[in-house]
Amino acid sequence: MRAALPADCFELTAAELAGLACESEFESRLIIEHADGSHELRHGPFADADFARLPQTHWTLLVQDVDKFVPQVANLIDSFDFVPGWRIDDIMISFATDEGGVGPHTDAYDVFLMQAAGRRRWRISERKYTDEDLIPDLDQRILSRFDTHQEWVLEPGDILYLPPGVAHWGTAEGDCMTYSLGFRAPSQQELASDWFQHLVSICDEKRLTDPNDLSSNDLAQLTSGVRDQAANLLKSLPTTASDDFQLWLGRYLTDPKPQFHIDPPEEAWNMIDLAGWLETRSGGLIRHPFARLAWARTSEDRVMFFYQGESLSQPQDLVEAIRLVAGNRRIESSRIAEVVSTTPAAAELLLQLINEGILEPVEDGL
Repeated sequence: MRAALPADCFELTAAELAGLACESEFESRLIIEHADGSHELRHGPFADADFARLPQTHWTLLVQDVDKFVPQVANLIDSFDFVPGWRIDDIMISFATDEGGVGPHTDAYDVFLMQAAGRRRWRISERKYTDEDLIPDLDQRILSRFDTHQEWVLEPGDILYLPPGVAHWGTAEGDCMTYSLGFRAPSQQELASDWFQHLVSICDEKRLTDPNDLSSNDLAQLTSGVRDQAANLLKSLPTTASDDFQLWLGRYLTDPKPQFHIDPPEEAWNMIDLAGWLETRSGGLIRHPFARLAWARTSEDRVMFFYQGESLSQPQDLVEAIRLVAGNRRIESSRIAEVVSTTPAAAELLLQLINEGILEPVEDGL
């Protein structure tokens, strides 16, 4: 997508990105390609001296979750408002020197690659690769061979969308910066692991009992009655068609990474504080950058609101308030006042989210 975004919307400089990589809050990596074609992976946080010792070319710095800490970067997510919020993972930013890159590889999730500065050549392969095609004994999953079928050079403001599993290879042409909007795409194994752990957590102390078809002539036989007794014991657990599964799924998909749990504000609001703030119509509310929100209908008269791995059952008449909160990173005060005037109970929900740090009042101009 050529010139899909204005080039001046990418405000972070390479020096600022390097500064973030020196902070312990950020997950960062350096990938250096040596003259013999081998790749070296280093993990941050880094020090200024680490960057001073790097070669002039053939290296890349990658910093994860920059949107969680830099509002200007988080604002870019608004340009992708056609994507469900619970699918978005983070914005990773990479800086590469000439010929720098992470090597040819595939990703299990889809991604939008936004060129922020400089030029990067992207090669795409239509071949299907397996683990046998990887360079052995590397921390990075880099392909040992790559067949190029299409290629483009991206310039500032250009966007390349990559579906899951499409092999790609990006190489900097001079110094460049690329923003990657990545998505959550849990595997079958990850979903099953968490779901089955949930089932274990809700199991009770019921035990297997002797079946009716025990045979005194062969006490070692596992009869069909034994099988049925065990099956019935497990059948009492929720299935994937149950309300309990939907409840688990909403919590799972909104559960943040461990380092992104939200602390409540130092001073709690009461209803008088909220009413006074609404009267000023100042600033609006902004979602905490760590917050993950979603919602689902659970019956004709109830909806479930999910946030940070938690769930909150609410009456149907709060659905518009929940949609407003879950679907927008920033909510103007006029829209909040309108919802509260239409559904007064929405004030209680807003108050709870403010006092838990999910929503934050902002000043005009921020």
